Amino acid sequence: MDILHLLYDRAIPLTLFTTLGIFSLMFAYALYKTKQRFSKGLVIMGMSMSFLLLLISAASFFFTLFIGYNS
Repeated sequence: MDILHLLYDRAIPLTLFTTLGIFSLMFAYALYKTKQRFSKGLVIMGMSMSFLLLLISAASFFFTLFIGYNS
């Protein structure tokens, strides 16, 4: 199936997953820039949670795009 047709059919969930991925990247960047203010454990926990959210949103994006619900 054409990739543009798949993107058009599943636009709302893909937009949600893309927004979550961009949010997690922005959070990781902001945490990286201000890491001198926080303890090392808090920075590590925040970065790992941010990258976990990014991984989940990317996996959900590809699952929805290729395997997801049938319309």
